[in-house]
Amino acid sequence: MLPHLDFVFLFRGVAILAASGLLVAVAATTVSQVWALCAALRHAPPRFLESACRGRRLRCRFLALVTSLGGYCAMGLTLPLGPLVGRAPRRTPRCAEPVVVCLHGLYHNPAAFLCFRPALTRRGFGLVLCPGYSSLGTDFEAVAQALAARLRVWLPPDAPLCFLGHSLGGLLARRLMAEADLGRRTLACVTLGAPHGGSSLAALAFGRLGRGLVPGGPVCRIVAALPDPPEVALLSLASPVDAMVTPLAGLAVGRPGWREEATPAVSHLGMLWHPAVIARTAGFLAVAAGKRPA
Repeated sequence: MLPHLDFVFLFRGVAILAASGLLVAVAATTVSQVWALCAALRHAPPRFLESACRGRRLRCRFLALVTSLGGYCAMGLTLPLGPLVGRAPRRTPRCAEPVVVCLHGLYHNPAAFLCFRPALTRRGFGLVLCPGYSSLGTDFEAVAQALAARLRVWLPPDAPLCFLGHSLGGLLARRLMAEADLGRRTLACVTLGAPHGGSSLAALAFGRLGRGLVPGGPVCRIVAALPDPPEVALLSLASPVDAMVTPLAGLAVGRPGWREEATPAVSHLGMLWHPAVIARTAGFLAVAAGKRPA
């Protein structure tokens, strides 16, 4: 039993920490939403997002605010679980067993995929990997090379792969598929809210990696030059109210072979927890890998 005084100090510390986290979430939501509204006044959304909120813009904007705040809170609460989710696999995949590799976004960690892992398991994937990486003090190519090296250590050279990437993780998935040994055994790739064309909001990011995501920046130039591996099922999911990728035109891949779909009105982070987004992603990967629901 803690002495009464220690309990009071502990309670106050937790309350201050929670209040600070909520203030950060509110501030981040406000900045991103205002920035996105300003960008929307100057730029038209890509065609596949044009009609997603037509006739219900007020409702969509309300959902954007609510799911943005909820997404930041969920991120803060689950971040401590990242090392557990991102640990090395306990077993090697069986012969010809497809492996799903999940790549989180900027400033997040493997805990981003807490809701995706059980959904993918239910669709028949026995091995779902969520390698983590640092978003600070590095650059895009260094992160990609480190992730590729880790996959080569964790997996045998003939294991079929499916990639799932949220935000910056979607661009990293495209970079990893450009590696000859990884690309030739890739079956499918799904990106969630990936800034394929960059985001003007990245000008406010901390670190070289984040600032490299501005339109025309180093990350965008690298990704634009990457080839897509042949005969791979490619899906880009994007929200019509994404306030982190601004303008929304940055969500468009603009390449043949990619299927681009609009999700329900949900925030950039909210995509990680939305049942419809999770179901569509798991279903697409399962079909591409020849899986059936367990």
